Amino acid sequence: MNRKAVIVVVALVVVVLGSLLVRDPVGSADAVRSGFDLLVSAISAMANSLTTFFQHLFAG
Repeated sequence: MNRKAVIVVVALVVVVLGSLLVRDPVGSADAVRSGFDLLVSAISAMANSLTTFFQHLFAG
């Protein structure tokens, strides 16, 4: 990916998040909270899956 495309995407995300924060700060806080919860649950599921994989791999 070239740098111009990355800069455009980042600028677009900043503008969208800024407008969301200005228009509805409670809704944006709720969206951030639910996104963070989703991220934590995805990392937890990945760690659980890797643990199960290694247990089966080294179980003999």
